[in-house]
Amino acid sequence: MTASESPRRSTEALIGYTPQHDTGSKLVIVMVGLPATGKSYVAKKLSRYLNWLQHKTQVFNVGDRRREAASNKSEAAPHSLSHATFFDPTSSECVSLRDQLAINTLNELLEWLFNSGGNIGILDATNSTPARRQLVLDHIRKRRRDDLKVLFLESRCSDATLREANIRLKLFGPDYAGKDPEASLADFRLRVVHYEAAYVPLGQAEEKQGLSFVQMTDAGRKMNTHLIRGYILSQIVEYLLNFNLARRQIWLSCNGESLDDREGRIGRYSDLSDRGHLYAAALASFIEEQRQSWHAEPVSGHNPDEPQFCVWTSTWPQAVQTGRLFSSDTYDQTHTKMLDDLNAGTMAGLTFEEISKRYPDEYAARKLDKLNYRWPGLGGEGYIDLIVRLRPLIVELERTTDNLLLITHRAVVRILVTYFLGIQRDGLGDVQMPKDTIYCFDIEPYGISFRPFVYNSELGTFNQVPNSEVPFASRR
Repeated sequence: MTASESPRRSTEALIGYTPQHDTGSKLVIVMVGLPATGKSYVAKKLSRYLNWLQHKTQVFNVGDRRREAASNKSEAAPHSLSHATFFDPTSSECVSLRDQLAINTLNELLEWLFNSGGNIGILDATNSTPARRQLVLDHIRKRRRDDLKVLFLESRCSDATLREANIRLKLFGPDYAGKDPEASLADFRLRVVHYEAAYVPLGQAEEKQGLSFVQMTDAGRKMNTHLIRGYILSQIVEYLLNFNLARRQIWLSCNGESLDDREGRIGRYSDLSDRGHLYAAALASFIEEQRQSWHAEPVSGHNPDEPQFCVWTSTWPQAVQTGRLFSSDTYDQTHTKMLDDLNAGTMAGLTFEEISKRYPDEYAARKLDKLNYRWPGLGGEGYIDLIVRLRPLIVELERTTDNLLLITHRAVVRILVTYFLGIQRDGLGDVQMPKDTIYCFDIEPYGISFRPFVYNSELGTFNQVPNSEVPFASRR
């Protein structure tokens, strides 16, 4: 049997991809918690992870819908829908309006799940009382049978310093941007007081109903779970357990040019070329400068210990050799097969021109659907397989508080970049990935910033380039 005649295996089954017609496998995640406890941060981060795993996920934020409703009303209405008095639990009129906004948002979520191919919808709202949670649950059950799964996810914050930082971040949010900061801060604190007066955490009521829920304290420092069953709920909990708010950097680099790279050959072990060795020397020097610059800055209060710099490479010689010049006295070094290049199966060692001539059907199939294509032959992989292989690595990247440099291969860098930037899954296979560009992700509490650097072979260093000049596909 030739490579072009080889049977194709389903990559969807391997990753647990959710078929759009399968209602029973769809999931609604209902966020719970007081304002400024990190609900939206958790919702957005979880959505990014689930989309990366190829489960089509979207966040539906009730606050966004409240602001949209305000903008469509009279001049007085926008103030009343964002002012602290709107959140007074003793006002039946305000409670009724807030409930209606939540149901309208939930209807939008359910419509997306059932009629637009969605897999997982996240309802981002306080849902801080048993009455509101029951209203949401009853409405879900009314719209659909009980085979639609529901997970309640509560975000709590017991760290007073962290809570105060979260509150002050609200001054830059859409409710208060451009307004007097002192008046805005007072208004938001009053909003919190109103919510605290009626707040009832998840607990016995949900347990008696046999509901699945997760209580998350201080972005993963402490977790309480109830009735977490099945693959996707278990994966969600594992991911949430590894959150941390430490300030750190994650650098991504392809290996230096190898002898195979120079000839355009793919998918096999290869030593570095002379140009590759020069790249390795420049990379070691540049990262050392970044390490010294990092340690010269004050460490954030969220870092439990002073972060170290670690170098992780694949086990392939071109990646190992790229990392050889990093001193073991300064950098902890690890070689892991999770970072190995995409297995090209029977195409290993060929150029794309040779593949197009010898195996035109395979060349055309890959070009037609790069995301779901798998290289033929023993051990052949595709991008979906690579996502499965890298999932434990992503969890580890979320868990660690150290600064990391990952030296790997273009396909792996592409998958990791799409995770951090939240690039839509349909564009994953088309992301352009210049081999001589390294990527820095500055991980901050409640956010990620991104800095690309291009290799300057004449000067033997790396120069930062604007994000807009990096040719990525669309981002979510």
